[in-house]
Parts: sequence; structure tokens; C-alpha cells
Amino acid sequence: MKLGFGIPVIGPAVSSAVTLGAFCRGLEDLGYDSLWVADRLVTPVAPHTPYPGKEQPYPPEMTRYLDPMLLWTVAATATSRVRLNASTLSTFYYEPPHLARLLTTLDVLSDGRLEVGVGLGWMKDEHDIARSADWHRRGKMLDDLLAFLHAWWTTNPVAWDSEFFSLPPVHADLRPVQPGGPPIWVGGASEAAMRRVGRRGAGWLAFEGLPDTVADHLWSVARHAAQDAGRDPDVLKTAMRINLEPGTSVDSLADKLTHLAKSGTDEAFVDAFAVFPSLDQTLDFASRLIATWGGL
Repeated sequence: MKLGFGIPVIGPAVSSAVTLGAFCRGLEDLGYDSLWVADRLVTPVAPHTPYPGKEQPYPPEMTRYLDPMLLWTVAATATSRVRLNASTLSTFYYEPPHLARLLTTLDVLSDGRLEVGVGLGWMKDEHDIARSADWHRRGKMLDDLLAFLHAWWTTNPVAWDSEFFSLPPVHADLRPVQPGGPPIWVGGASEAAMRRVGRRGAGWLAFEGLPDTVADHLWSVARHAAQDAGRDPDVLKTAMRINLEPGTSVDSLADKLTHLAKSGTDEAFVDAFAVFPSLDQTLDFASRLIATWGGL
């Protein structure tokens, strides 16, 4: 099982490109396989959307958030081996051609190490502030966007005409390093999300807390959707997000990673934004974790 670690997009830890670059290199040197960003555009002062799995208020760190694209850029230039991913990128806050240019540029700057985790998002307050679009149609919007990104990465010139936006034929000489473009991962816990995984995804961005019976059912939906789309379901992968809670010991987390590896999870990644206020503390924990776990 591969192991990744989150770049603290939220909270006070990141204060300069120099220290962030050293943090990313440190994780790579420790042997981590991937670095992950999240995406938070705004947090309302008086939110109406419940925080997933918890009672309000939101974690206090959620009042300070950095841009994931810029953090990805620093990580790409500071490292040479680790892959870069997101859980998850809020694609709705970008115009499609702008997002296509950003992602293609990042794939070039990282020498083909970019992967793109997407989802529908959970904070309706943020969506309503940032995008004047129908919350209930965001699944169709995401499907349209993913189809457009595929067209952008595989055709030149590229044109688009859908119910959501149109683009006349334009040049797209900047090509991704990875043939077909960066792999797309899809997050979510609905059957619609899992069908999206099967149709277009490299894998499923899973999260803790789902009962095994529910997770197994959702995974079967993804596999059947892959078959229906003419894809090999065995190529689909799973990545498990672990949100580190205050007080979690290195030993208990290492045990959890061992259990995930034995259960067939392809990758796990740890997000510690709510635990450590500095990059040094985060890197120290990451060092002790990977030394204790040792891989499997």
C-alpha cells in the first residue's frame, strides 16, 4: 500500500514557500509516495451546512486557507519523485478552460506527477457564495467538466459545446506529460459518485466511517459502471483519507494503516491540519509514523 501525507492547506502551519518546500522535500525523503492538497475557498461566519460527521462549529483552523494550486506548484518544484493529488479539488470555482490550463501546466511543471481528485463538495454555503449555479445539478456539471478535460488533453485544436458552456476551436499546444492527461480520482459516497468512478476515474477517494457493507456495495457499483463503460474494473484503485484527530498516537495510526493494507486499500493518506500548528511538528509526526509503520 502506498502512503501519502497532506500539505496543510487549512490552518496556520504554512507561512512561506521556503519552509513549505523544505516540508515537501522532507516527506519525499522520508519515503512518502504522495502529497495531497485540499480546497477551501471561503468559510461563512454563520454557516448553514453541517460539518461532515461532526456538530458545528467548524474546526477553528478553517478560517485560514491557502490556494491549493499554488501549494501544488511549490510541491512540484521542491520534489522530484512523489505524486501530487487532491482530496478534493473544488472544480466548480474555476472556468473550464482556466482549470484545464492550470492542470496542464502543473502536469508539465511536475514532469507528469499530477493526479487530480475531484468531488461535488459538501459545503453548500461556499458553493452558493462562489458560484451562481444550481447546487442540485453539480453532478451533471462535473461530468461535463471531466469530459471537457479529456477533450482538452487529447485533441488539438479543441472545441466544446454543451449545456454548461461553449468554446470555439482554440489552439492547445501545451500538452500534458502524461498521455491522456493526469489521472482523475473521484470522491463521494453515493451510487452516482461511484458510477462516475467507474466511467472516468482512476480510483475512488474513500474516507473513514462507512460501514463495510456500504463500502462494499458502493465499490461494486463502481466496478459494474466500469464494465458498462468498456473499462477493466480491476484497474480501479482506492485511496483512503485519514483525518488525524488530536491525541491520536503513532502506534494506533500505524495499526490502522496495517489493517487498511491487509484489506486491499491501494493508498492511504493522512491529513493533520487540525492537529499541528507548524510544519516542523507535522513533519516530526510524519517521520515517526512511517518509521513505525514500515510499509506493507
